[in-house]
Amino acid sequence: MSEGDRTEYSKIEEEDDDLKLPADTLALLQDFQQTQSSKLAMFEKMQKRAEARFDAIGTDGFSFDDEEVEKAEDDDDGEGEGEDEEGEGEEALKSMEIFTEDWNLSQFWYTDETAHRLSAYLLEPLVKLGKYGSDDYETVEGYESKDDLRIAILSAPTVHQYLTRVILPKLPKGVSKKVHAVVFEHDTRFAVFGPKQFVHYDFNAPMRIPAAVKERFDSVLVDPPFLSEECQVKTAITVRLLLRKPSEEDAAKGRSRPRVAVCTGQKVADVILRTYRGYGVRCTDFRPEHRNGLQNEFRCFASEAVEGVWGFEE
Repeated sequence: MSEGDRTEYSKIEEEDDDLKLPADTLALLQDFQQTQSSKLAMFEKMQKRAEARFDAIGTDGFSFDDEEVEKAEDDDDGEGEGEDEEGEGEEALKSMEIFTEDWNLSQFWYTDETAHRLSAYLLEPLVKLGKYGSDDYETVEGYESKDDLRIAILSAPTVHQYLTRVILPKLPKGVSKKVHAVVFEHDTRFAVFGPKQFVHYDFNAPMRIPAAVKERFDSVLVDPPFLSEECQVKTAITVRLLLRKPSEEDAAKGRSRPRVAVCTGQKVADVILRTYRGYGVRCTDFRPEHRNGLQNEFRCFASEAVEGVWGFEE
């Protein structure tokens, strides 16, 4: 190596030294990487358990009444994993932190406060939730004799996670056991919620849903992934297939009429009001918010105004 090369090499070493991270910054980076690695390992275990449960019932086995589904939900994956790991997985699902947003799928997570408000609307036939930040609730009089409440959540996994993992565990078992919430989602990561709570869904094939869920839901919440009219209309087709038909027995059984809520951009308001006209959908005074912000002006449209949740705009 010539003297000139040695000088140049020495300069490069000095520059490398200058680029080294401070010790405290490096420690933070290493801690972050370790946390991400632990989350990934936990998620992989949760996926394996979920896959075993789906395998136990078959790909077309979704049913609200199937005992095999119930058994599959309760069993572990047969690899000797203990209750501690199962409990750790459930603990991880109490937050959306384990799920990163995939912007290619147009994923933008709601804030917890927004998820709380939307959950309050969906649960209102059985229980009235207090304001966000409190554990207050008031069960509806005579809820014990009411039919089970079936809720479909399309392309809004934040709401499903918050409703099933944050709110329901705080309610009396007599109430929580009556609630059956199912997320319809294209992102298969959310299959970790289990075969009674997840249905793979693609808005491009709006009629491709299990026969067992057609006309079975009392309430549907939807956040179409894209603002195009095509996406909005195709999603609405699925909503019609999922909602139960009103019947003369509803009043006698104390059932409220089937309800819809649609969260989407203001720019497609005309499409929403036209497409869901048969359900009496109107624009509410509630403004959904997202954790990382969103440039599009967002609105919530619904078929019902609920005291303490939202009213209709004049």
